[in-house]
Amino acid sequence: MKEETKNILKGVTLGILLTLSGTVLAAWTEPTAPPPGANVEAPINVSNNSQAKGGNLTLNTNNIKEYGLIVQYGKLLISNTAPPQPNNPNELYVKGETGSDKFCNTLGTKCFTVDQLCAKAPGSWNLCP
Repeated sequence: MKEETKNILKGVTLGILLTLSGTVLAAWTEPTAPPPGANVEAPINVSNNSQAKGGNLTLNTNNIKEYGLIVQYGKLLISNTAPPQPNNPNELYVKGETGSDKFCNTLGTKCFTVDQLCAKAPGSWNLCP
């Protein structure tokens, strides 16, 4: 190949690369605000700040861990309002209806089903004899 032809091919190749690079750079649009303003939502992270999520949160979907949610410190509140006043002494507070197949002591040695519950008086429950 002649030197002149090589130089022409180099020039054409360089021109194509510069054109493609310019096209890619022209397509870039700088964000209008720092995250998450007008962009994607902020991710749930490991900070100590309280965080809110508008949509559902699904945990342990790969079933690798035994427990899907562990609250190591503090109490767990499942409610759409603030916890009861004064401070609720229970580790778990659920406002509204809840259910379970069995209710057990902390060791799991004494369990009973809902069918074993009897109404003792309004607002209280007793195990059926």
